[in-house]
Amino acid sequence: MNMDLEKIKTRSVIVKLIRRWFDERGFLEMHTPRLVGLPGQEPHLDPFWTEVFTPSLTAHRSSFPAALITSPEYMMKRLLAEGLDKIYDLGPCFRNNEPWDGTHDPEFLMLEWYRCEAGLEDLMCDTEEMIRFVFHELRATGYTLRTEPFRRLTVEEAWREYSRIELAPLLENREAMAKVVKEHNQTVLPGDSWDDLFFKIFLSEIEPCLGKKVPTFLYCYPANMAALARKSVDDPRWAERVELYIGDFELANGFAELSDSIEQRARFEEERILRHKLGKKIWNFDERFLSSLSKMGNAAGMAFGVDRLVMLLTGAKSINEILPESARERFEEQLLDGRL
Repeated sequence: MNMDLEKIKTRSVIVKLIRRWFDERGFLEMHTPRLVGLPGQEPHLDPFWTEVFTPSLTAHRSSFPAALITSPEYMMKRLLAEGLDKIYDLGPCFRNNEPWDGTHDPEFLMLEWYRCEAGLEDLMCDTEEMIRFVFHELRATGYTLRTEPFRRLTVEEAWREYSRIELAPLLENREAMAKVVKEHNQTVLPGDSWDDLFFKIFLSEIEPCLGKKVPTFLYCYPANMAALARKSVDDPRWAERVELYIGDFELANGFAELSDSIEQRARFEEERILRHKLGKKIWNFDERFLSSLSKMGNAAGMAFGVDRLVMLLTGAKSINEILPESARERFEEQLLDGRL
């Protein structure tokens, strides 16, 4: 087995420390459903689907499709809309069609927390304070956390610093972006979208530089990459989204949350079209989630990869080291006989 018992013990301690940090600051832990009828619409995430059967007094059983959540986000926001504030969910999430090694496993531990009357600044402060607390209490040896504050860098600044590219003039202009991508010796294909071209530069020249010397928050993304984040009031070309990079890990993804149900529905439509274009399964929108957005108000939330934090603090080279049994080990027999 690939697991490391000492690292697994440390994982348990880290989970307890995370809960302690949130509990001591007045957050309520939520245990939201893992099995839902309508999962998220993200084009590049694939839920695990199953079938739920309901008992019947007749000879016929009724059934309907259900999915394991890729994130507790929808339910957490509905709880905010019902009047809760400062909540967190720390539990397993599931994503199909992902690598079975490195930093990925189809079943992983996700931390998400949400606050009313909050924004990106609050999320970044929460995240840095929580990580420093865990690091200090754990006295971690796998990574040296420097005392200087985490760096905060906009996407526009990162492109300028690491690629010498001014991103703003390229926004929503595929032809201009394609020209820049070619100048940086990247291949441009006829079917490449603006986002595809963005990531050819980002993944090769920018992301590898983030978080190496000091943990770095990357924020203020192009509006077309907003996901469930609201657009900036000051400049709607950008969205209030933030990610955290430390060492070789992208650890967190957060939003100042979009509360406009009309705009969110339009984004879901775009995502469903993209899913169909990619040949992926599509399903109905979660109408209860959409109808709750207007009641949510001004809020912000962060999704955080606990397993990756454990890897960082223990020096693990693979997620398989810090799991009691990874997917690769659980399904070893099927892998060997060619069924997977």
